[in-house]
Amino acid sequence: MAAEALVLLLVENLGSLALQRIEEEVKLVKGVEGEVSNLQTNLEDIQAVLEDAEKKKLKKDHAVVKRWVEKLEGVSYDMDNVLDEWNTAILDYKIKKEEGEDLLAPKKKVCFPMPSCFCSPKVNRLGSRRKIAGKVKDLNERLDRIAKDQVRYSLTTTTVEPPPDVPPTTSFIDEAKTFGRDEDKMNLVSKLLSESSHHEQGLQVISIVGMGGLGKTSLARLAFNNEEVKAHFEQRIWVCVSDPFEETKITRAIIEAVEGKASEITALENLFQGVRKSIEGKKFLLVLDDVWTENENKWEPLKLALAYGAAGSRVLVTTRKEEVSRMMEVSGMIMLKKLSDEDCLLIFERLAFQERNEDEVEILKEIGRKIAGKSKGLPLVAKTLGSLMRYKKTKEQWEDVLRSELWNSEDIEEMFAPFLLSYYDLSAMEKRCFSYCSVFPKDHIIERSQLIEMWMSQGFLGHNENSVKKGHEYFEKLAMRSFFQNLEKSKYGGGIIRCQMHDIVHDFAHFLTKNDCIIKEVDVIEESVKLVVDEGARHLTLVVGDGAQCPALTYNEMNEKNLRTLFVLLNGYGSVDASLFLNLKCLRTLNFSRCGLEKLPESIGELIHLRYLNLEWNHRLKELPGSLCNLCNLQTLNLVSCGALRRLPEGMGKLVNLKHLHIRGSGLEGLPKGFGRLTSLQTLDTLIVPDDKEAYFDIGDLNKLKNLQLRDSLEIQQCRYFGNGDEAKKINLKNKEHVAELTLDFGNLRYGRGSEDDFAILEALEPHQKVASICIGKYMGVPSSPRWMTSLKNIINIDISACPNCEKLPSLGKLPSLKSLSISGLRNVKTAGVEFLGISKSDEEVGGTERDEPLKSPMISFPNLESLVFEDMEQLEKWEGYVIASDTSLTIMPRLTTLTVWTCPRLQALPDFLETTTTLKQLTIGYSRILEECCRKRTGEEWTKISHIPNIKILGLLVSPENTWIQKDGDVVA
Repeated sequence: MAAEALVLLLVENLGSLALQRIEEEVKLVKGVEGEVSNLQTNLEDIQAVLEDAEKKKLKKDHAVVKRWVEKLEGVSYDMDNVLDEWNTAILDYKIKKEEGEDLLAPKKKVCFPMPSCFCSPKVNRLGSRRKIAGKVKDLNERLDRIAKDQVRYSLTTTTVEPPPDVPPTTSFIDEAKTFGRDEDKMNLVSKLLSESSHHEQGLQVISIVGMGGLGKTSLARLAFNNEEVKAHFEQRIWVCVSDPFEETKITRAIIEAVEGKASEITALENLFQGVRKSIEGKKFLLVLDDVWTENENKWEPLKLALAYGAAGSRVLVTTRKEEVSRMMEVSGMIMLKKLSDEDCLLIFERLAFQERNEDEVEILKEIGRKIAGKSKGLPLVAKTLGSLMRYKKTKEQWEDVLRSELWNSEDIEEMFAPFLLSYYDLSAMEKRCFSYCSVFPKDHIIERSQLIEMWMSQGFLGHNENSVKKGHEYFEKLAMRSFFQNLEKSKYGGGIIRCQMHDIVHDFAHFLTKNDCIIKEVDVIEESVKLVVDEGARHLTLVVGDGAQCPALTYNEMNEKNLRTLFVLLNGYGSVDASLFLNLKCLRTLNFSRCGLEKLPESIGELIHLRYLNLEWNHRLKELPGSLCNLCNLQTLNLVSCGALRRLPEGMGKLVNLKHLHIRGSGLEGLPKGFGRLTSLQTLDTLIVPDDKEAYFDIGDLNKLKNLQLRDSLEIQQCRYFGNGDEAKKINLKNKEHVAELTLDFGNLRYGRGSEDDFAILEALEPHQKVASICIGKYMGVPSSPRWMTSLKNIINIDISACPNCEKLPSLGKLPSLKSLSISGLRNVKTAGVEFLGISKSDEEVGGTERDEPLKSPMISFPNLESLVFEDMEQLEKWEGYVIASDTSLTIMPRLTTLTVWTCPRLQALPDFLETTTTLKQLTIGYSRILEECCRKRTGEEWTKISHIPNIKILGLLVSPENTWIQKDGDVVA
């Protein structure tokens, strides 16, 4: 990784070390201040030549410079550990002093391994300080030798220019816009939509073949998101395959995409059966992106399971190898060719000339043509170069890029030259953040928030309260440089929430990190695996194959000292033993998500440097050890979907540096009493209102957490336990303007009681007007919605579920931004009437409400609604709606595209307005006997209303364009 960033951090830390003073007994040993000063001077001298050294180390004839940089990195990492030990000792001292502990009393058990512990008697503390002093002196001697060597290698001093200013991220380029692929896109969409000929019966597979960087995935995404394709297929599924072809991972992904939840199936054969059941009778489009395997035995079982889809289903494969297409017996192959120079120029100019005036474009156009010509037909390279030149302001800077020696360098792969130019244009810390992304395997979906928290744990974002903001800025810059792709934005907040790295960009990141970041695949089933990892490795990712057991990995001594990241990914079902990390005492970042953990060992409290701990989706994890609270440097704790976890340790208040706590989907009954001491906490995704307020933290005391910013997605669990509206008002939800998605879960249903309290509590939990999504569940009040609901002008999604006392549907028809509405479990509602459409009594006074008496005042009900679900409405009998005629003044749901009516057994008819709707593409009806019978006859009034809808499914039966029924096996029903 970039040594210049590491040295920069150390210079800053050393500058503050001498200022750290508390009580006399923990001052630095006499003379160490001078050693610290010498360290700082040496590092500042080295810092001046590091930019030159970083570039020279990549050249084959500068191997000695590479070794010099590696030595510098080694001593810098060791120095960082020593400083961290010292700072941890001071912090631990302060915590214990605040708790009133007798610091001079002998302890049976030290808090940290020496030399970090100052919990022992005074004589031992003096010994600890002397050990630290000895380490500082030894480091200084090593650094002296390194500083002297720089003269021998002719390293030149350079002035590091600040990186160019980056405009606000509203200027992101639309990835859906492509050049030079119109014919390929039309060809592909045609193949996906065409009816199978008689000799092509069965599952149809189509492949896109081409070298890396040609845009295979981009073309597949264009087709996947095409409106005709969306309307044509009942189910669309996207799976990143990569190498190796993991059947367990792929089948799980398919089931999860169709069913909307993770599968608990373990055996591979059962997973294939699960795929069959999930797609059976459905016309689906499955994209298998980036397939490498030529092994027919890997593909055949999946192909057999997929064959149970409805007629017209398609599998679309992207691959670099024609052999893969032949093995899969594709019915159609699209061979991608390189783009023309003109198309590459269009891609380049769209990025490079954004926000420039005509005069600037005219000056730079000819140079730009020459730079774009170096794309050599690869859209990925053209995009990268365009992103780079976007921030080069002068003609001289453009000419420097054109004349760069990297274009003809024999020291790097030709493909890497444009990426290296863009990389050199980053700041030291941005370089480090990018290269750290090589810890992720290829095609890994990177969660933006988790990546920023991991950067923070490694110290890349500094140590002040603005570190998260800085992380977002770094992420945006890397995305705008085209280092990230497949940028997925939040449905409600607009920002990017996840992304991926292109394979070639990932290879480039590994080229930069060499042996610093290691990815190991563990596929063997043994009691102990001898792990051979380069001694200089700092970051280790273990990809554990399905069925592989990893109870104990044997590291060498240098691994135990050097590793700062352990990222474990379990492909498939199984478990990984927690002892895997116990000897890695210098870890900053530990990801053990989805590893089947049942418990954490007490000795985790010895990982004193740990900043990031991710334990999400460990369903069987029942408790956390109390020693976890000794990790006073911990910044992020992720316990998402740890459903068996009931309590957090009582000593949580000692985690004074904890900034991000993620607990959504956990089984917690409340937050511990000491929670109010977490004054550094900035992120909390879930508030849990406890039933036993004496045993848990009072949510009303949230104002004690001065740095807490409730934002993005927030869930409040067990709202009923607020007891009354006044208590609920204490969290001041109305002023939380950064909460975009809000979930209000009232907890266990209690029939016959609590309805008045529930309504008062719901009224008190009024969100800010900017909220975009709201979900209300298990509410026992009689009114179906609070008074504030109709005032939410920016609301996009509403989900109301399991509210058994509600007798009327909420009046939501006038909400101008509402796009998605789901109402389920309102079992006492009998009519979806005009109130639901937003028609009030005053409206009715202007015009009648009967079908032949249209409103005289123009009105659009649900003007932007696209998706509507009625589910589990046992008493619903009538759904009122007008025919939209030319002379009517009422328009209902003019943008509706999908409608689901499920388990509404008494509903007698669909609303009349469906007869003239032109936007509805998907209608699903199930377990609604009266409607099913009406539609099954394909005659009469009900069939007239819906016969024009292109995709209709009635309890597992599809209707073809010819209005004939198609069974799950594809046979036509008479």
